[in-house]
Amino acid sequence: MRFHFSSSVPCALKLGGALAGFCGETEKFTDADAENPVLAEFIPTDGNFLPLSFALGESFLNAPPFGCELYRYGFGADVRAARFFPRDQTPKALAQKRCGEILATVVRSGETQLALENGKRFELFSLPQAEEYALEEATVGNERFISVSCRIGGRTALRLYNGELQCAFDDTVSEYSCGETLRVRFDFGDIAGHTAERTYRADSGALVSEKAVLRPREGFDPSALNEKLLPFAFFQEIAAGGDASAYLAPSLENKKDLLKDYLGDFCGVYLPKEIFYLVHGEINAAGLVYRQAENLFDVKFFLAETKGGKIYNIRPIE
Repeated sequence: MRFHFSSSVPCALKLGGALAGFCGETEKFTDADAENPVLAEFIPTDGNFLPLSFALGESFLNAPPFGCELYRYGFGADVRAARFFPRDQTPKALAQKRCGEILATVVRSGETQLALENGKRFELFSLPQAEEYALEEATVGNERFISVSCRIGGRTALRLYNGELQCAFDDTVSEYSCGETLRVRFDFGDIAGHTAERTYRADSGALVSEKAVLRPREGFDPSALNEKLLPFAFFQEIAAGGDASAYLAPSLENKKDLLKDYLGDFCGVYLPKEIFYLVHGEINAAGLVYRQAENLFDVKFFLAETKGGKIYNIRPIE
């Protein structure tokens, strides 16, 4: 079984106690037998963070530890060290804001958390690791919320909490604004360059989706794509919630409404690695990602057969 390793921060990677090199977004890989566990250690080059370590065995493949993301696909797995804890565990308040009766505090003590209290109740919520945290009072329509924005690269993990200290919105967005409605923009970064704009109205502490508009980048034409890219662009179109008609031959176009049920509830599209082609040969396939738990995903591969720039058959690869 082939394991690929990556990390959210630059790390030295040790396997079985021996240095295997350095990794970050650039991957390292090794072939190992899951029935004979091997110790994997991610040691951040920034000494202010603690290492992350675990044994690569059957128990790991079924329940990866907190801080690690695992993508399984039978003959291989991708292991991503996604979250590291600081060595200094002293509690630190990173941001604080009072909005009416609610006091909101972002505090870091190993894990970063949001503390909300209103004189009657106290709630604690985990927050993603981010470069910067900001708290604001947000008004949507005539209702007030506490907004927590966690800046991660060029995007923002946005959460809005109502007066009952309940999370009314939780997603990662490219832009957002509050007014009569909550307006958010999502940039997908896919082949078609999709952008989605969505609006939500406030309704008794809830934020209800009202309108969604999905657009590819200007000038994008599926018929101009290389046929090797068609499966990826096609599955990304479905994942984004778009209309996949332009990718389909007439024999499949009239069945497009059945595709979502056929493919299942996938959350992402995966580019096969070299090991996939060693196992299955040079076929035009893409992986679909299915969430099994908070940090555990399964990848299933689908072959898309094409002719004349259109997909005429889709079948799973066993």
